Amino acid sequence: MTPRWTVDAGGTGTAVTGPGGRRRYGSVNPASGGQDAADAVLRTVFADLAAALDGGAGQGWIATATVDPRDPGSELERLRRTAERAGLRGRVVVSNDALPWLVAPPLSGRGVAVVCGTGSGFLAGDGRSAAVRVGSCEYLGSDEGSAYDLGLSGLRAAVRALDGRGPDTVLAGHFGVATARELARLAFPKAAVAALAPTVCRAWLDGDPVATRLVADAIGELGLGVRAAAAAAGLEGEWTVAAGGGVFLGCPEFLAEFEREVLGEVVAVTDPNATIEAALEAGVPAWALDDCAWTLTLADPPRPAPRPAAATGPIALGLCLAAWGGGGLPAALDAARATGVDAVDLPTDTTTGLVDADRWATDAAYRSELRETLSDLAVTCVSNSRDTQLLLGPHGPHTDPVLAGSADDKRAHALRHAEHAIRIAADLGAPQVRLMFGVPDLSRWLSWWHSDVSWADNVEAWLEAATPVLKLAAEHGVQLLVEPHPKQVAYDPDSTRQLLDAADVRLCLDVANLAAVGYDPVSVVRGWGTRLGAAHAKDLQRWTGTDQPPGAGWSRYGPGPAIRFRALGSGDLPWPSVVAALLDEGFRGVLYVEHEDALLPREQSVANSVRLLRSLLPDREPQGRTW
Repeated sequence: MTPRWTVDAGGTGTAVTGPGGRRRYGSVNPASGGQDAADAVLRTVFADLAAALDGGAGQGWIATATVDPRDPGSELERLRRTAERAGLRGRVVVSNDALPWLVAPPLSGRGVAVVCGTGSGFLAGDGRSAAVRVGSCEYLGSDEGSAYDLGLSGLRAAVRALDGRGPDTVLAGHFGVATARELARLAFPKAAVAALAPTVCRAWLDGDPVATRLVADAIGELGLGVRAAAAAAGLEGEWTVAAGGGVFLGCPEFLAEFEREVLGEVVAVTDPNATIEAALEAGVPAWALDDCAWTLTLADPPRPAPRPAAATGPIALGLCLAAWGGGGLPAALDAARATGVDAVDLPTDTTTGLVDADRWATDAAYRSELRETLSDLAVTCVSNSRDTQLLLGPHGPHTDPVLAGSADDKRAHALRHAEHAIRIAADLGAPQVRLMFGVPDLSRWLSWWHSDVSWADNVEAWLEAATPVLKLAAEHGVQLLVEPHPKQVAYDPDSTRQLLDAADVRLCLDVANLAAVGYDPVSVVRGWGTRLGAAHAKDLQRWTGTDQPPGAGWSRYGPGPAIRFRALGSGDLPWPSVVAALLDEGFRGVLYVEHEDALLPREQSVANSVRLLRSLLPDREPQGRTW
């Protein structure tokens, strides 16, 4: 069944229901807060809906006060453009906020729908002919009886009382001249003035004569609007009024007075989104289509088909683009093209600045642009090492340069970017995503007296935190890779095997990382079988002296001697034997060159590494022994 969603967009706020549950936002109406603010809210609404639908098509109804029931103007294009850029797909009905109340039971097309919220408006129909609109001309032309009308009348009555130009009222104490002057200077006073309506209603209920007159005037205007709409629609006999909006719902006594004014059956619309969903279920009647309701078909550009790496030999040669962080994606891609590698690993870390993953999640045009930019390269892996590290931490100052904030803030940031990486991989046709989730407690690698705490507790914590990521990867057909590293739960061969046994993940083998903590670089290649999904290629120098090593690039992986990474051929690792071991093990994935050499420019470092690997990797299937 196609997922359904609804948007109820009034003058003050927006309520959304869909697969992600119910959410509330600010106003998407430019008349309430300005075009920029309204557009920003609208982008967020659609982005959240697209994320909840997880790229799938849905069926929705947008009931918004921004649409004129007769002439939508440019609003349809605004909604379409913003929705498609956010990644929404499927069919969407767009209408004024009153139409669903008229379409849904119990009116089912016959009666009068009355909106009395920030603004006011009336829509009437006889169930056969086109609906008739009364009011709904925004606050400069109509909105009589609305929260804005009540607030403005109350504010003016208070100012008149304070000036001595009108009778005393308790409203003067509530508003005052200062408030009036502040509101008068607002560029968009609609929502702020409407927020004063509850004060007027309370003063009315307390017996204030001025407020009583204002409420009576508002009720009279609403009754007049109902009668005018009914007459224009040709309603005869018995008919029903559907009444909703913040004024009615916020003050039951106001609704009761309105019922007495109408002298007919009034049904309160207590849950606008449920009513919109009922209208969606009933379907848009023929008399409403292209007259006061319009249907949009939202489409996203098709995803490219998955592409294998372009290698002719058994092992493809790739390049990790992270070394070009800060230099921009075009420079990174130019470097990949210059080296002639078969594939690339595309990093989405916020710290590299190569891909804006948050923008990608909300901007379909940016997604299309990224696909086009990468169209001549095989992206076989999408990665994130910095943002996703915050899932397990550490959550203190160690990770503040990525995101400062609480542990919960950091975990949410990490999870969002892990999910972004998976969705980007699926969109680009990349079969793998490499993520590094951190480690909750590094001290667990030590044994503690009379304690049963062990590294298995970190594996369990990893599995619990990664469950939603694993589920999303499975849904998108993307394989998750883990890379052994001293800052990760998988930090050596044993801990890596524990993690591979516990979760449906594959290994991205970094020989230099394991050699840096003391393991034989050839032995660590063996025994992984089909669990070996990818590999990294960089060289390693190890300092065996007792003093501090001179030069750049030295660091420590734990309490051992200092190490530094180099381009292949510049360090101590026996790469001919490592490559031979990969071939012996039947590895058929991508071997990615990583540049982390502090002594060589990255172009020279990568060129040296690629040159060495090309001399070691077969460029086609070998013939075997000839004697």
